[in-house]
Amino acid sequence: MSRQVHPLRFFRALYAVISCSVLSGMLLSGCHHKDRDAAAGTAASSVESSVPASGAASGAAEASGASAAAADGASGAAASNTAASDNQPDLASLISGTFPVNTSYRSDEWIPLVNGVTGPRKVGIRSRHNPYELTLALPGEASITSFAFKSVAAWDLTAHHVKVEVSDSSASGPWSTAYDADLPPTPQARVDDEAAVFTARLQQPVSARFLKLTLSSPPVDGKPVDLGLTRFSAYGTLAAAESVRNVAGIYQFPGTLFEGEGYVLLQQQGASVEGCYFEATDNSGLTIPKGVKKVLGTITGGIEPGSYLRFMYYDVAKKTSKPGVMVLSPDGAKPYMQIYNGDAHTVGSVDDSLGDRRQSLGQLSCEPSGQSGGATAEQLEQTGRVQLYGVNFDLDRSTLRSDAQPVLDRMATLLKAHPDWKIEVAGHTDSTGGDAHNMSLSQERAEAVVQYLKTAGVTCTLTARGYGSTRPLVPNTSDTLRAENRRVELVKQ
Repeated sequence: MSRQVHPLRFFRALYAVISCSVLSGMLLSGCHHKDRDAAAGTAASSVESSVPASGAASGAAEASGASAAAADGASGAAASNTAASDNQPDLASLISGTFPVNTSYRSDEWIPLVNGVTGPRKVGIRSRHNPYELTLALPGEASITSFAFKSVAAWDLTAHHVKVEVSDSSASGPWSTAYDADLPPTPQARVDDEAAVFTARLQQPVSARFLKLTLSSPPVDGKPVDLGLTRFSAYGTLAAAESVRNVAGIYQFPGTLFEGEGYVLLQQQGASVEGCYFEATDNSGLTIPKGVKKVLGTITGGIEPGSYLRFMYYDVAKKTSKPGVMVLSPDGAKPYMQIYNGDAHTVGSVDDSLGDRRQSLGQLSCEPSGQSGGATAEQLEQTGRVQLYGVNFDLDRSTLRSDAQPVLDRMATLLKAHPDWKIEVAGHTDSTGGDAHNMSLSQERAEAVVQYLKTAGVTCTLTARGYGSTRPLVPNTSDTLRAENRRVELVKQ
């Protein structure tokens, strides 16, 4: 049975349709703008509109659709999502290191709203909780300049009113209002259309460590209605990168990302992380594994500024590699992981899961092959290449950060044990910035890694080559995916 449309929403939609019809002869593009999230590469259906905002900082909401642009195209902080955000990253995304806290609804209901990869035709959340509240802990002190709200294609489901509050103190407040307004009207979107994105630009930046988003819609016949939103974004800058976070431990992601019990073991040195997905030894239904019986897949990765983990997962049985990310809740108890299925042209699907942190490592170890280099050596031997996530550089420079030393030292130990190998150190960027700049930057970063390895005593043949953005792992269509393409690789010749 179809839901009754509230009279206020009917008149909002009718007003928008009439407005667009009148203006279409004067401004043909007024009702159609390119979506800020180009994950599917289709056009957004939206209307230029503005409404007043109240609270500590005021702003105006407008349907927005600028194209992607950013200054840094290589390893380091995440690239920005759109020009509409003034080339700033989306700090409300999980892949900026942000994590929800104080959620009182279904434990994973919020994931599509802030996971950074929700497709344009999917509902981020569809909740019976009206109003709906979500509190986000940012990875550090942030300066927020704008918010964005991506509506649901079924417009009458989209939240009617949005409110964003900020706090510098804690997830319990005190709170000050940064934005508080109705979403502006838009034509009723067809099922196969993109939803509109409304950008609320603040007149002055607001400082925040925590954000509280409240969505609401008026009742129908005195009864609350379901509401939804595809994506919430908060654009701005972090005051400084947090120190490298320790993610070492045993985790469990049952039934979704991995088969069976879903145990993952991670070991860490500096920004470098190695680990495995494993079958436990005689677990007998216990929630804490006693040991590693069989390694089913290996993980090599690194902690990025913002304290989230980027990694490459190698499936031992299928002999396939896939990129992914993991972010932890502030207390370290809840991990969220994404693994991407696709190639440089499309992301066919994203497998993701909210898991649990089970225990510290203790004496457990993956020991994937017994060779020096651990999981990195395993992937290099099996696939002929390995991504050196955790080799971070200063922003838009080829200067190695100090937290890159552990992974490079381990690579030096591995390569010194194989003086007959021929290795290409390959630098890669995302597609933001100019082609010539990206090519030069990737070459300089590859050369910096080669120089470090030679200084560390590596005698095997090493060559450096920069590829710029010409060899992406996944499409450069979002902050999350662009981060996967900024990397340094070792390629066995």
